[in-house]
Amino acid sequence: MQKRSLCWDDLLTLSALQRCGSYSACARELGLTHATAIRRIRRLEAALGGAVATRTDGAFVLTGTGRAALEAARQMERSADRLLRETEHAGAGVSGEVRMAATAALGSEFLTPRLPGLYAAHPAIQVRLELDNRVASLARRRAHIAVRLARPQEEDVVAQRAGTVQFGFYVRARDAAMHRPDASASAALPCCALLDDGLGLPECAWPQARGGPVAFQSNSLHAVQQAVRAGLGAGLLPHYLAAHDVSLAKLHDVPEVTREIWLAYPAEFRGHSRFRPVIDWLQQTLATCP
Repeated sequence: MQKRSLCWDDLLTLSALQRCGSYSACARELGLTHATAIRRIRRLEAALGGAVATRTDGAFVLTGTGRAALEAARQMERSADRLLRETEHAGAGVSGEVRMAATAALGSEFLTPRLPGLYAAHPAIQVRLELDNRVASLARRRAHIAVRLARPQEEDVVAQRAGTVQFGFYVRARDAAMHRPDASASAALPCCALLDDGLGLPECAWPQARGGPVAFQSNSLHAVQQAVRAGLGAGLLPHYLAAHDVSLAKLHDVPEVTREIWLAYPAEFRGHSRFRPVIDWLQQTLATCP
């Protein structure tokens, strides 16, 4: 009887297919053609002697064979990722690339202006900062260290609380004299608000709960800030974004809206000579977030 063998790439393609939900998206993620992605899955099924997935209502549903293959693929991915992390221990000192991930506003407006202090202490460092309001994947190495506005939920990840984001209700500076600086007086003002993408964020819920009219909405804090600058209405904005903006004036603090800032990173980076100083810098810097 001829011995069956598996191609590792085929298992990894199955993992990507399950994660992405379609052959097209799977092929894009892996840098393959659509036909190659299909061919790899067919080759995997031939090796395993049965189908790994079926299409139901347009979605891929794994068979029993497929679930077993997916678990093997994920074990391979975890082992490969652990090996890569271990090899990053080879260099001494803070040098080389460190990939950080943060939300767009916090990363661009608060962290980036403070990076010169990190570079002054560690001139050989190269920071790559990924700004995205989606959760960056630590497991897939999109980032070494992630700055999150909620407690990290991944397994095998250190969750370290670093600070708190506070909010205020701001208007265009030249309009501030027209409004009394208290919450009851500002309740009827048109509001520029952050769109809720179904995450139940307090900074999205507060403008809706206040009962006043909503004049403008966006999924970008920068866009909300620009709308307030343009005089479209008042806006709930984090102090780190608005407090030093001379074109804005604070009507009042909104203490009932806060966001915790957390650091997330793999446990093996806790004492790593390259990453530990960066983690410490982030902890110290984010603790000063207003």
